[in-house]
Amino acid sequence: MTILRTERLVLRRAAPEDLEALHEIMADPETMRFWSTPPHPDRETTRLWLESMIAAPPETSDDFIIELDGVAVGKLGAWRMPEIGFLLARRHWGQGYAAEALSAFVAHAFIDRTDHLVADVDPRNEACLTLLSRAGFRETHRASRTWKVGETWCDSVYLRLDRP
Repeated sequence: MTILRTERLVLRRAAPEDLEALHEIMADPETMRFWSTPPHPDRETTRLWLESMIAAPPETSDDFIIELDGVAVGKLGAWRMPEIGFLLARRHWGQGYAAEALSAFVAHAFIDRTDHLVADVDPRNEACLTLLSRAGFRETHRASRTWKVGETWCDSVYLRLDRP
């Protein structure tokens, strides 16, 4: 099993025991504001999402749980290579954890998984766009009305990072 370690974090594969921590994150409207689904209304929704993450085939998926001090605080990785996505519990925003986890994942992905990574970001998510830009991702194009989350259409900014 692949485990990535940084100065403060462990990135590891998802496990059923992550349900409570992930539900807390995924039920939070502010954390889910720019995610591709509305906040999870109940644990069953999160359980099904977690089960799909665990069961994803390794040849097409490379997703990790972000763990801080033994507790799951988010997820980062490629749900479908080479497209990345990430969530971090709101109480951990602004402390550099997302940048630290992203850096570890990019290094891992470029060893032998892919020659590039892409991201689809809601243009209102300035923090995410800044994080990806600092990591070297560059905008390739934009599109309107690409995701319908609940009853709201969202736009997309597409970004790409090539292996150096």
